[in-house]
Amino acid sequence: MLYQQNITELKILSRKLEFQLEHSRYAVVGIQATGIVSVLILLWFQVVHKTVLLSWAAGMFVLALNYSLRLGSSLHRDWCNERPSRVHWELIVGGVLLGFSWVASIFWLNTFLSDQYFYLSLLIVIVCYMAILAVSAVVPGVYLAQIFSVYVPIAVWLGWHYDERAFNLVMVILLAGVSLVMSLASGWMSKSVSQLVVVNLERAAMADDLANLSMKMSDRNAQLEQARKQLADLAIIDELTGLRNRRGAKQVFDVEISRATRAGTPLGILMLDVDYFKLYNDTYGHPAGDSVLQKVAEVLLSVTARAGELAVRMGGEEFMLILPGATQRDVMNIAEVIQKRLADAAIEHRTSPIASILTVSQGVVSCVPQLHIEAADMIEAADKALYSSKNSGRNRATLSPYEP
Repeated sequence: MLYQQNITELKILSRKLEFQLEHSRYAVVGIQATGIVSVLILLWFQVVHKTVLLSWAAGMFVLALNYSLRLGSSLHRDWCNERPSRVHWELIVGGVLLGFSWVASIFWLNTFLSDQYFYLSLLIVIVCYMAILAVSAVVPGVYLAQIFSVYVPIAVWLGWHYDERAFNLVMVILLAGVSLVMSLASGWMSKSVSQLVVVNLERAAMADDLANLSMKMSDRNAQLEQARKQLADLAIIDELTGLRNRRGAKQVFDVEISRATRAGTPLGILMLDVDYFKLYNDTYGHPAGDSVLQKVAEVLLSVTARAGELAVRMGGEEFMLILPGATQRDVMNIAEVIQKRLADAAIEHRTSPIASILTVSQGVVSCVPQLHIEAADMIEAADKALYSSKNSGRNRATLSPYEP
């Protein structure tokens, strides 16, 4: 048993009970009904009061049907798993009561039947309980309780009255032999079915373990995929400002320039550089400089509200905006908004040669890309416009004359 540690004795009993109920709840009542009908046909012309015989048959059938319904109810309510001990004892007690009903029937038939019909009736009972072996021998004790509740009382009674009928002793020997054979056969069948049940439980336990392992591996793969995605995001995100970095911008730019080329729509680029940023760092310190870059990033994010627009930190104090669908007028308007919002922020820069507050220089370009245009061409044009702004005194935006 490879997975014995996962299988308790109670679980084995539950599965065996479930197996037995599935295969015996109809078969037992069917075999009992066959025995009842056989005795009824055999004695129909031997009994004067046929109403009594029919009443007996109806009573026996009701007992067998009630037993089958109890088994079906236990199976339907899943009591095999929830209350296995109770179901076990119900099988035993129900089988014993049904067996005793046949014993009482034999005692009753003995009062008025001839030897021939009495022994034939007894043989029908013996054969019925031999047939029940095939569907009731899964759980140890259940079938033994059934056959011994029938064979033993009848054998004892026949032995006690051995001289009343010619073949009573023969029937005692037959019942003893049948009891022994059936006990051995039921033990062998029970053991075989038990091994089959245990193997199935082991396979189910193995399947559960594999499923759990697969689920854990799936979860771990999902975690690894999430970690990989986070690492990928970190590789394209600027840690200080939270904007895309140069690498992340290239992926987006390549997509946007291809889309604009296919659609024949304009694509705008805005390059931005913080004026005299080195002087700012020297005057206020690098932490203050980092804070300024974050504020500039916030301003840039505030003007990129439309779908596809992207703010990028190219490195140091240099930034870029990618503006799909923006015409030259649109890009220049955005540049003016940036200038105004930074002026409204009034970030002190007392060592700046051109103003007492922080300023930026910008270079903008907008065109409808052609097939031969690459992202580097537009960035270079915007960068030249930026340097033109710097050379012209800074704190201004310059529109590039670039045309593809």
